[in-house]
Amino acid sequence: MELVAQLRLSKQASIDLVFFGGVPIVLAMLSAVLGPYAAIMGGAGAAIYVLALAVVPWWLSGLVTQLVSRRAGRKLPLWLVAGIGAVAAGPFVSLYVYFVSSAAGDIWPALDTLRPAALSAGHLKSAALSEGRAIVLWIALVVIFQETLGWARFAPPAAETSREERFQLSGAEWTAEDDALLRALIGSGKPPRAIALEMKRTVGAIRARTAKLGLRNNRV
Repeated sequence: MELVAQLRLSKQASIDLVFFGGVPIVLAMLSAVLGPYAAIMGGAGAAIYVLALAVVPWWLSGLVTQLVSRRAGRKLPLWLVAGIGAVAAGPFVSLYVYFVSSAAGDIWPALDTLRPAALSAGHLKSAALSEGRAIVLWIALVVIFQETLGWARFAPPAAETSREERFQLSGAEWTAEDDALLRALIGSGKPPRAIALEMKRTVGAIRARTAKLGLRNNRV
């Protein structure tokens, strides 16, 4: 049971790494290759610029979506949680992009030719389209990762387990794996109550099985 839990945590950590590291990097590289930045900023400059515009906003969206999930994850579907998170992160992302773009424009003045004048109709339209595409992409990838890979990062938090559910296995048959885990827990010095909670059985069931297996637990 402990091994299964560790493997599950390892899998979730790997998916986290791919989603928050691999995905924005791939999107940034595609933008650097297909966009006009390389011609103005050079290969290295374009790579740094698009990475700065992709990775940090992606992380900001993840942080805000995590907060939304904790607040209302059980009441809303995942796609809506992801959408609210992306929209709520929008002002922070826009402010960050503004400062990065301004700094890049100071280094590469020609970059300003790619951007419409601030607060103009063209600028507002471009910003709205960019924001819309980013929100749709964020929702799609969050749902795809959850549905196909079992990603639990933004999944609704599990409800608190009731007393009956925690001890639903109190009368269940003991397997060889259960006995091995019981021996290991007793060997680690855990008391019967802690063992019962971990194995989701009653204290009486733990003590009875301990006696039947000829084990000895000196803890109360």
